Amino acid sequence: MVSVQYYIILNEHAGSGRAGTLWPQIKEQLAADQVTYQVVTSEYPNHAILLSEQFAKQVPDQANQNWVVLAIGGDGTLHQAINGLNQHPRQHPIPVAYLPVGSGNDFARGAGMALDWQTALTQIIRCTHPTTYDIGTYNETIKQERGIFTNNLGIGFDAGIIAQANQSKAKVWLNKHHLGSLSYLASALDVYYNQTGFTLTVHVGQQRDIYPNAFLVTTTNHPYFGGGVGIAPNATLTDHRLHLVVIEKPNFFKLLWLGLRLVFKRHLTSKAVHYYQAANIHLTVPAIEYGQLDGEEMGGRFFDVYIGIDQYPFWVDVTI
Repeated sequence: MVSVQYYIILNEHAGSGRAGTLWPQIKEQLAADQVTYQVVTSEYPNHAILLSEQFAKQVPDQANQNWVVLAIGGDGTLHQAINGLNQHPRQHPIPVAYLPVGSGNDFARGAGMALDWQTALTQIIRCTHPTTYDIGTYNETIKQERGIFTNNLGIGFDAGIIAQANQSKAKVWLNKHHLGSLSYLASALDVYYNQTGFTLTVHVGQQRDIYPNAFLVTTTNHPYFGGGVGIAPNATLTDHRLHLVVIEKPNFFKLLWLGLRLVFKRHLTSKAVHYYQAANIHLTVPAIEYGQLDGEEMGGRFFDVYIGIDQYPFWVDVTI
């Protein structure tokens, strides 16, 4: 077995506190498998970015270094860890691993990882070499923000749901009782009734399409968003392509019908749905709309965003 050391970034609040609850059991398993590790705790929003960035500065940029950064939490924890690791380019990137104990765990689904933490941990600690997966890159020129996403970048409906749910006073109580998904359902209904369609321009190569009534705009790196919803069924983490799904605002009954088609992965043939595959996509939205990255809020803003594809080494063996 390869001698690997893990720098663990623990987000105890992930999954409505599930990560913190499971940590003693995870620690026992690490000890039983004689795993060498250091652990730090993410204590405030975006803290994991700083933790992984500071760690990367300490590790020599050499091919034979044996450190792996292991994010224990949800998709947001992984998002922050990998963004921190990429703050300073390296010739030999530090591999990243991810134990899916959050709410959505969509990257685990996209990668084909186990969703139960014990098996997922085995897939990590018995791994012998990194696997290169696609990651999304973005450059938002209005606010001059650059970064990485592992799952998706969303504008409109899905981002509005996340923002609304996070502001909900009921979410704290629901999370405490492990019913956090109900806050998202209530927020979805509220956002649907309050959100108007917006103008979106899509640039792909020499093609330019304008949608005056866009409602949901998701650029994804793999099939899933929103905790297992297969928005782009044919996407994979190794196809070197972005998958853009644009949905124009339907009436409520058409929305229900579209939701049903989504369950059976037939939504891409609907007239209100537009689908693109490309290595580079440019989106502009000349109105203030909510945005999200891997379930993390971007806030309400105008958008002029260039989205691309890159690769990064992940420390996991999904064949185990």
